[in-house]
Amino acid sequence: MNELQIGIISCSLGYVLIAIASVIVSDSEVHGFTMAFWRSWIFVPFLGFYVLLKQKQKFTWRNFLLCAPAGICFGSAIGLFFWSTQITSLINASLISSLQPLIVIFLSYYFFSEKITSGDIGLSFLSIGGAVIIVLAGTSDGSGKISGDLVALLGITLGAGYFAFAKRALTRLGVAEFMTGYFIWSGIILTPMMLFAGAGIMPQTERDLLQILAVASIPGVGHVLLNFSQGKTPLSLIGILQLLVPVTATVSAVLFLEATISGAKGLGMIIVLVGLGSSSYLRSKRNDMESAKAET
Repeated sequence: MNELQIGIISCSLGYVLIAIASVIVSDSEVHGFTMAFWRSWIFVPFLGFYVLLKQKQKFTWRNFLLCAPAGICFGSAIGLFFWSTQITSLINASLISSLQPLIVIFLSYYFFSEKITSGDIGLSFLSIGGAVIIVLAGTSDGSGKISGDLVALLGITLGAGYFAFAKRALTRLGVAEFMTGYFIWSGIILTPMMLFAGAGIMPQTERDLLQILAVASIPGVGHVLLNFSQGKTPLSLIGILQLLVPVTATVSAVLFLEATISGAKGLGMIIVLVGLGSSSYLRSKRNDMESAKAET
C-alpha cells in the first residue's frame, strides 16, 4: 500500500467520523453554536499539554501565528454555516455546501499546481451531482433567502480556505501542534459568535453533556486522520472526498435516528460512491505510473 492509498483511507475515515457529528447535533437540544464552541475548545488543554511535553516540537508564538489562517477559516466556516441554516432553508445551505469541492479543486490547481485532468473534473461533477440528489431528496424547514444563501456561500469559501491553509501549515508543523493552534484560533472566532447568538455555554442536562463530548471527540479523531492525510493526498482529492459526509450522515440517521432511505437518496449515495471510488482508483493508478517512470 503506497502513501496515496494510505492518505485516501485516512481522509475517508476522517470524513466519516466528522459526518457523524451532524447527526448528533440534529438530535440535540444544545444550540449549534454551543456545540461548535466546545468542539473547538474542549481538547485544547490535552493537545497543548502533549505538544509542550515533546522536546523536539515546541509550541512557539511563531508556530501559533502560522495556524491562524486555518483556524480563523475553520471557526468562521462552522459559525457561518450554522447561521445560514437559521436565515435560509437548510436545503439551500446544504446544496451550497456540496459545491465546496469545486472551490478546493480551484485552490489546489492555482496555489499548489496540482495536476487536474478532465477525468478528475468529470468525476467531481458526477459525485457532486449525487450529493445534490441526496440533499434534494431530504426534507427542509424554512424558506430560502438570498442573504442566507450568501452567508452559506461565504462559509463554504472560508471552509475551502481552511484546507488550503492547513496543507501549507502542515508542511512545517506536526499534526498535534497544528491542531492545538487552529482549534484555539477557531475557538477565539466562535466565542463572540456564540455570545452574539445568545446561546448558553454550559450543558443543562447529562444528555447535553454526553452529546457535547461526542461531538467534540468523534470529529476530533476525524480531524486527526484528515490532517494526517494532508501530506499524502492531493488537496483536490481531499476536497472531493468531502462528499462522503452527506452519505455517512444519511446512513447514520438510519442507524441512530430511525430515518429511512428513499429510492432517490439511495441513487444519490450510489452515484457519490461510484464517483469517489473511481476518482480515488484513477488517482492511485496514475500515481503508480508516475512513480514507475521516476524509477526508470
